[in-house]
Amino acid sequence: MTIEEILTKMDQLLDEAGSFPFTNKKQIDADQMREYIDSMRYNLPTELAKAKDTEDNKRQIIADANKQAEDIINRAKEKARQIVSEDEITKQAEALASEKIAEANAKAEQIVLDALDKDTQIRSMLAADMNKVLTNAENILTQNLEDVKRTKDAVLAVAAPKNS
Repeated sequence: MTIEEILTKMDQLLDEAGSFPFTNKKQIDADQMREYIDSMRYNLPTELAKAKDTEDNKRQIIADANKQAEDIINRAKEKARQIVSEDEITKQAEALASEKIAEANAKAEQIVLDALDKDTQIRSMLAADMNKVLTNAENILTQNLEDVKRTKDAVLAVAAPKNS
């Protein structure tokens, strides 16, 4: 079950909870709420593992891009070595090699930039999702704590002797 599904179930639990008469207080199944909170704790490492996988993927993409760039550069150098025979051919080969190196460097740089951009997007989305999940959980827990405090105060008020 995903964090979002757990939060939906927590919302449903609150929506379906019975109300105390003449108050906006609700009575919820504490065991069920604890089960949902435990599920969230269990699923958080999964979300963090996804972030680590994303980081690993970024590193692999950068490594692959560097390898591709090296391969392209090596092929360009080899091609240049093969062409070298006369002065004019040598000049053409040097120009071609420089062009290929520039293309390879530009392509490698673009691959790295794309990978970094994708990583930034994924991290942003993950951070936003995690912030939303944690904010929702915090709001639910704060509301539950406030409800418990108000219920406690009401019980103490009922139990207090009346001076008449």
